[in-house]
Amino acid sequence: MSHFWFRDTEGKRVAHVLPAASHDLRALFPRGPAARVVAFGAGSALRWVVIAGATAAVRVNGIPLDPIGVRVLAHKDELSLPGGGSAYFSAENLAEVVQFPVIDRPVLCGRCRQAISSGAPAVKCPGCGTWYDESAQLPCFSYQPVCAFCPQSTSLDAGFTWIPDEED
Repeated sequence: MSHFWFRDTEGKRVAHVLPAASHDLRALFPRGPAARVVAFGAGSALRWVVIAGATAAVRVNGIPLDPIGVRVLAHKDELSLPGGGSAYFSAENLAEVVQFPVIDRPVLCGRCRQAISSGAPAVKCPGCGTWYDESAQLPCFSYQPVCAFCPQSTSLDAGFTWIPDEED
């Protein structure tokens, strides 16, 4: 899930997960102007845009929003609101075991190449989007240290690979 990185009262970076569709930024920036982040697209093509009035002085990476008050967010963008502070947007997802969704076509596990059953425990690789079985009987995602198709770690408790101010 996409999220914003904020500093807590102790100055530590904490992630605030964005809900699936829309979020009023005043919940995150109580003293900031009226603005929203809205998701569009579907599935792995989900993108987020920030929308604010043209006079709101909202900035992304120090640049004001376009003349109509809209900007598509990219991974690692800094969002600043006057009087509200700033946060970093991240499109990074964490690996998690979920019930495989009902899909109208067979999807083969990236490791064992068997069809994954609807409702079966599975993991979608956060790096490349490949689906894997992940149960005690078929630990296909966590079988090797990295994904079969990309360098993504297969540890289910790996945590985020990018946290603002910690990449240097």
